[in-house]
Amino acid sequence: MAREVISTSILMIATVVAVTAAIMVILPAVKDLAHSYTSVSGNLNEKVETDMEIIFIKVTGDTSKVNVYFWVKNTGSTRLDTDLISMSDIFFTSPTTYLHFTASDSSVSFSIENGDGDEYWEKGETLRIAVENIDATQMPKDEYLLTFVLYNGVRADDYFSW
Repeated sequence: MAREVISTSILMIATVVAVTAAIMVILPAVKDLAHSYTSVSGNLNEKVETDMEIIFIKVTGDTSKVNVYFWVKNTGSTRLDTDLISMSDIFFTSPTTYLHFTASDSSVSFSIENGDGDEYWEKGETLRIAVENIDATQMPKDEYLLTFVLYNGVRADDYFSW
């Protein structure tokens, strides 16, 4: 009878130790999974609240240089700092040409028009972007797709001819 009590006690202690070890391994993994879900949810929410529309494109140039100016309206509820805008990408593509610029390139400048004077691009404000002094041999006359992509992957597209 004493042997059965000791065997049962040893099995109970082993079970408690095994369950404790399993909980110590599983609990951090569950916390990491919850943190990952929260992070993905926050990124998705930011993308959903960010929206914009290219409202006008103007192209000027001659046989040596081309300048492209375009205006983008913030139609979403996200307000973007100018540091985030400088992380944007600008693409000009045609059947024969592919050009890529970033908003931080020396040939690219941007300003917030009809804004309230702060350093944020807010809903209803217009962003004016200038891509200047593009070599005309790199951008021959053709129909182009302008794609403007923000730092978070939200994009706006429009066509123009040059």
